[in-house]
Amino acid sequence: MNPDQIYPHIRVVLSIILGMGITTLLNGVASVIEHPRRYRWSWIHMTWAAWALLSTVTFWWWEFRLTAVQAWTFGKYVFVIAYCATYFMVSTLLFPRDVREYGSYEQYLIQRRGWFFGMIALSTLMDLADTALKGQSRWHMLGQAYPVHTVLMLVIAGLGAWLASRKLQLAIALFALAYQVAYFASEYFTLGTD
Repeated sequence: MNPDQIYPHIRVVLSIILGMGITTLLNGVASVIEHPRRYRWSWIHMTWAAWALLSTVTFWWWEFRLTAVQAWTFGKYVFVIAYCATYFMVSTLLFPRDVREYGSYEQYLIQRRGWFFGMIALSTLMDLADTALKGQSRWHMLGQAYPVHTVLMLVIAGLGAWLASRKLQLAIALFALAYQVAYFASEYFTLGTD
């Protein structure tokens, strides 16, 4: 297969997985809007849903940079698919099929926070390898903000997994969303420039 044909082939699977994550998030938000008493709307939960949607959409945007990968291997392909799967898992952990035993999405999120924040930490660590896969120029383009972003997201994930207080969970969620918006606004809204 011609190297120029490999990434478009890989992009199809990447798009399916990320599309399923976005669909899960949008369906979940729609369900909360349709049945607010059943799902007991929560700032903590909806803030993380907004964070996950923003993160997934911007991740999909930047995976365009995988066109720069010269030598695709099956291992790289599996890695990219696994990385995409972390975004799908975050979406699914926010909107599981059944929360009756927990009473609400918020209660589910608080009780299962180790899995949720563990997936955010894993995704953050996998981003380091994904950035390396895109080449040295990508590291230089991201500059000093990138290592700060990585450390900050790992701290957010660690605190989120550790702290059970609803007030602290809300503070973490609001900070994470505000930070992601600011980071992406300053770093990620250009595609063609290096």
